[in-house]
Amino acid sequence: MALGRQVWVVLHRWSGLSIALFLAVAGITGAFLAFMHELEPLTAPAVFRVTPPGTGAPPLDGFALRDRLLARYPGAVITEVPLHIDPHASVRFGMQRFDPADQTLGPYAEDWDEVFVNPYDGTETGRRLWGDIGQGAINIMPFVNKVHFTLALGEAGRLAFGIAALIWTLDCFVGFALTLPPRSPFKQRTGGKGWFAQWRTSWGIRWRGGPYKRDMDLHRSSGLWAWPLLLVFAWSGVAFNLPQAYDPVMATFGYQPIAAGIEPPRSGHGGPGDDFRAAATNGRLIAERATKAAGAVIDESGPAAIIQYPQFGVYLYRFTSDASVSDTYGDSLVIFSALTGEPLKIVLPRRDKAGMALNAWLEALHYGAVWGLPYKIAVSLIGMAVTLLTVTGVIIWTRKRAARLMRRQRHATSN
Repeated sequence: MALGRQVWVVLHRWSGLSIALFLAVAGITGAFLAFMHELEPLTAPAVFRVTPPGTGAPPLDGFALRDRLLARYPGAVITEVPLHIDPHASVRFGMQRFDPADQTLGPYAEDWDEVFVNPYDGTETGRRLWGDIGQGAINIMPFVNKVHFTLALGEAGRLAFGIAALIWTLDCFVGFALTLPPRSPFKQRTGGKGWFAQWRTSWGIRWRGGPYKRDMDLHRSSGLWAWPLLLVFAWSGVAFNLPQAYDPVMATFGYQPIAAGIEPPRSGHGGPGDDFRAAATNGRLIAERATKAAGAVIDESGPAAIIQYPQFGVYLYRFTSDASVSDTYGDSLVIFSALTGEPLKIVLPRRDKAGMALNAWLEALHYGAVWGLPYKIAVSLIGMAVTLLTVTGVIIWTRKRAARLMRRQRHATSN
């Protein structure tokens, strides 16, 4: 083997070993998270599911439900209201409390920051502190989510996962290059096979070639077949956990973080203030003008929400349009001032700069939020493939290491 190729082999080996734990965890948890919205109601049906009343009465809107909760819990802050209500599911509200000492928002109570309500009468179906597995079944999927992104270790875990994702991204290219056969001017060196014929063998598995060849082929071929999505998950993992590395690279394609460049006015009037209904109306008007100017159309049946950021004095109106990428959450959005109501930023992914569109695609592909059930199944299978790659990679390394130690022992004995 050429010296240059051996260097890449060593880099691939130690890169994989250094992030093996992260990849195994991300792979297996990601296989479940692809179906988070389907699995979560199964963990606590009484909390997440509701039965429409026999009277045929429609559910209350999100604003009425928010008003009832605020009346029930003095001092509560609810910054997000869904604009479309599922008639068969409870409605989740994040419940926070403003701390005047450090001007921040925190959980409303020590043991809960989310409440679920029946959309027909506003009665509570459950509460939880998001991700606290000690609360039982209601938090199984949020805890899996925390493990997937941070190993449930908070910011330290997020940083570690971000670095692992960056190593994984670079190693994707190294691993791909190592599947390519070295070019040789003499076909007789490879049994008369041409270069493409040699590479074709990298895509298959020699089931009868013994455990070593089988594990090697499983490792190489699964990586090849899944390579495009492996790169998507690796690089989007950098986006979620290590923006200081992701943002400068994506900026070359025109990407900028959603909050970048926004300077809300410090004074003015005419805006919705703290009136969520007025804010939703204002956001809708801006969205209509923006989509019309871009030649797009709002999807009335798609997910939508109005979100307040009181610390910045802005609202975000999130909606779905034919300029969106995701089909399970609204990734078209407008940001406008709470004081004046004037738009500060508009994002329509399919009509935006290449970097913004690419970022939207990476996010949607990572979350399994495009192309319906078939892609969710694919994401789940890719998660399992990542775990398979990790396990087979470690097995290959341990076998090679054992073989090297045995050769050294034989050499020492013979001398």
